[in-house]
Amino acid sequence: MKKTEGDFGREYAEWGQAQEGFDSPVDIDKILGQTVSIPDGDYTKMVSAGIENPNARDYWEGFNSFFE
Repeated sequence: MKKTEGDFGREYAEWGQAQEGFDSPVDIDKILGQTVSIPDGDYTKMVSAGIENPNARDYWEGFNSFFE
């Protein structure tokens, strides 16, 4: 099964749970207004996995789903 942007976002949240200050959902609209809306490493991983033009909203929705 091919991983989606949401899968990558959720994995980032799982990893980040152990990091200080990384313990809650994010404001997706605020992040989408920033210059970099997907962490570089994850963007590169998604492109390498065959996701063309990764969707930042889907990524962060996956991230937030970890906290639901």
